[in-house]
Amino acid sequence: MDKTVIDQIARRQPLLDRELKKLENINEGTYCVHQSWGLGQILGYEPATNVLKIVFEDQVEHRMNPVFCVKKLEILSDNNILVQFKNNPDAIIEKAKNEPVMLIRSLIEDSPHGELALSEIEFIFKRIIGESGFRRWWSNVKKLLTKDPLVTLSPKRLNTYILREQPVSVEDDIVDQIQMHKDPIKKIEIATKILNLPPENQETIAIEIKQVVDDLNAILETNDKRLSIAQRLACCWVRNDLSEIIGDEIEYFEPTPESIIRDCNNLGKLVEELPSIYYGRFLLLVTCAFPDEWESRCANLLKNSQGKFTNECILFLIERGCHDFLRDCFKRWLNERALKSPVLHWIIKNRHARKFSEIVSKELIGHKLLNAIFLAIDMEALTNASSKRIPLAELVSEDRNLIRDLLSDATEEHARGLCQMLMQNQWFDSLTKKLLFARFIKEFPAVQMLISDKLSDKQGMDVSLMVSRESFDAKKREYEVLVNEKIPANKKAIEVAREHGDLSENSEYKMARQDQSILLSRRDQLEIDLKKAQIIDFTTANDDVVGIGTVVCLTNAANESAEYAILGAWDGDPDNNALSYKTPLAQALLAKQVGDDVEITIGGQTSSWKIEAIRRYVDCL
Repeated sequence: MDKTVIDQIARRQPLLDRELKKLENINEGTYCVHQSWGLGQILGYEPATNVLKIVFEDQVEHRMNPVFCVKKLEILSDNNILVQFKNNPDAIIEKAKNEPVMLIRSLIEDSPHGELALSEIEFIFKRIIGESGFRRWWSNVKKLLTKDPLVTLSPKRLNTYILREQPVSVEDDIVDQIQMHKDPIKKIEIATKILNLPPENQETIAIEIKQVVDDLNAILETNDKRLSIAQRLACCWVRNDLSEIIGDEIEYFEPTPESIIRDCNNLGKLVEELPSIYYGRFLLLVTCAFPDEWESRCANLLKNSQGKFTNECILFLIERGCHDFLRDCFKRWLNERALKSPVLHWIIKNRHARKFSEIVSKELIGHKLLNAIFLAIDMEALTNASSKRIPLAELVSEDRNLIRDLLSDATEEHARGLCQMLMQNQWFDSLTKKLLFARFIKEFPAVQMLISDKLSDKQGMDVSLMVSRESFDAKKREYEVLVNEKIPANKKAIEVAREHGDLSENSEYKMARQDQSILLSRRDQLEIDLKKAQIIDFTTANDDVVGIGTVVCLTNAANESAEYAILGAWDGDPDNNALSYKTPLAQALLAKQVGDDVEITIGGQTSSWKIEAIRRYVDCL
C-alpha cells in the first residue's frame, strides 16, 4: 500500500509501528487468510471510504476497514504455498501427490516457529487436494512421515510436526520415544510399533528391545492403577511378542495373559476396551484360559457383543466346528427374547449365505425373528437417545425382501401384531413406517384396514395432551416470559446491532438474529402445546387399572422390585421414578391390572415383570 495512503490511515486512527509496517504489504492482488473466512484476495483500496475490498472463498466482496485487516488477517507472501497454488495449481497438486514429505518439510522450514500443526496442514491441503480427497491423502502421508528420518512429532505440542537437526532411523526414533515417555499407556502404544518393523530393523535394536521388555515387565509387576485390564492384557502380549523377537524365554513371566483374564470379572467389558486387532487373539486366549468352558464363555461374549467383535466371535466358533452349538444358541436366545441388535444384524445379513446355512436355519427365519428385530430397535432407540444411527434399523428399511422372508411362516394375526409393534416403534420416522407398512400389505392385504384405523387413532390422540395444573401453569409462565420479555429484548438487540454498520461483518447482528430464530421457534411450539393441553385432576384415578395418576408396584423373578408413578405429559421426573404417560415405559404399563405380566426396559435391559399393586398417586403424597 502506498506510503501516502498509510500516513492518511495513521492520522485517522493511530496504529502500532508493526501494524503500519504490515500495511505496506497490502496491495491489489495480494492474498490473505482469515481464521474463519479462509483464503482471500485483496481487490483494492477506496481512499474516499477508507475500506479495503476483499473476496474470500464465499466469492462475496467484503468491504473492510484496514485497521481490522492488519489485526485479523495474515498477509501471504508470493512464496506462500497457497499463493503458488493460486498461480500454478497443477504444479502444486503434482507436488502434493508425488512429493508430499518434501513439501511438508519445506513448509516447516518456512514457518515462523519451525513447526507445522495439523490444523495448518488441514487448512492448506484441503484447498489443494480438496475436501473429499484430503482424508485419504493425509492418511497415506502420515505413514510416510513416520518413516522420514527428518520429520517427527513435537514432544511438547500435540499433533505438531518439527524437523530434526540430524536424521534418525525409524527404529531409533521409536526407542527414543519409549525412553522419553513416562506414561505407561504411551509406552505400550509406542512399543507396539517395534512389532511392525521389518526383521532386519528389529535386529539392529535387539539390546534396546531387551530394555523395553524389562520396562513393560516393570509396568505389569507394579500393577499400575492407570492401566485398565484390557491395557494390561495388551501390555502382556506386546511384552511376550518382543521377547520372542530377541529369543527370551517367556514361560516364567508374570502375569500371564491367561492369569489376567481369569482374574477378570467382566470379560465383555474387557473386549469393549480392546482394539479390534486383538479380537482373534483374545478369543484364542479364552480357549486356553478356560479349556472346559470356553464355548459357553464365547457364547456369553457373543450374546452381548458389539460391532466387529460379533462377526469375529461367530467366525471363531465356526472355525472350531461349533455349528450346532451356534444354531442352538440363536434359537434359545430368540425364544428367551435375548437376541440383541448386533447378532440380529448378522443373522439378517447372512440369512441367504450358503456357508452359514447350518447356523441360520430356516426355522430361525420367521415372524418371531421380526418381533425380536422391532424390540431390539425400540430398545436401542430408548437407551441410546443421542445415537445418530442404528445399523439394524437401516438394514430393515434397506432390505426390500426382509419382511417378505420373515413373514413366510406368519398368520394374519401375527402380521397384525407386528404392525402394531411397528406403529409404536420410537425410531422409525413416519415415511419409513409407511414404506415398511407397504411391504406388510403386499404379503397380507387385510392389514391395510388395521393400519388405516391405527393411523386415524394416533392422529386423534395427538390432538390433546393430558397435563397437571402445575405443569400447565409452568408452561404458561414460560410462554408469557418469552412473549413479554425475551422476544421484545431480542428485537431491541437486533435494532442496536443493525446500527453498527455492515451487516455481513456484524457478528452481534448475526447472533441476535440466530437468537430470534430460536425464540420464535420456541414460542410457536409452546402455543401448539398449550392449545393441545387438557388439564386433569389425579384425584379421578382409580386403583383397578394402571392409568394416569396411578403408582405401579412391580416385581421380577429375582424378587427385585420397582415402583413408578404414571403422571401427565409434562410431569416426568425420572430421578424420582415419575413417568410421563407419553414415555414408552409408561405406555407398556397403561391399562394393565394387578397380576398382569409386562415386559419393560430398566437400566437398558428388557425383562419380564409382574404387577403386584396399583395405588392412586394422590394417596401416596
